[in-house]
Amino acid sequence: MYKILMQLSQRKAIRILLAGCMFFAASCKTENMVPQVNESVKNIDGTWKIASATLNGTDILNTIPDAMTHLSGFGVTFTDGKYTLTNPIPFIVETDGTYTFNDPQYPFDISFTPTGATTAVKSTFQFPVVQGQRRVTLTFSPGCSKNIYVYTLKKDN
Repeated sequence: MYKILMQLSQRKAIRILLAGCMFFAASCKTENMVPQVNESVKNIDGTWKIASATLNGTDILNTIPDAMTHLSGFGVTFTDGKYTLTNPIPFIVETDGTYTFNDPQYPFDISFTPTGATTAVKSTFQFPVVQGQRRVTLTFSPGCSKNIYVYTLKKDN
């Protein structure tokens, strides 16, 4: 008789436990607390000048004589998918052309295609805010792959 009572008690406990689990599972619901917002397309239209420049990790603005004078004249103007160079210096491309991002909303790369060229040249792309101003940081190697330039550009206009 004791054995029968124990079996009934175990069955009852299992039923109560299962009912409790089902009640708990039914009471859970997922809420989306963060609104769905689309990231804006990155707009770099305007003229950009060099704010800092390194070659293989060495600051070339402050260590190479007359570098700032030479580099300060450089500018790149982005307008509607096209770029124009002013006072060219060692840069990822030598002539004007078009540019594209690998992803317009979350770009990690920018590709430059000089006018008349069939292939694009790619650079990493960063778009940080420094001291309240948007910057563009490009990392590239024109020619020799052992020479790595990092230019940080600030908007001139």
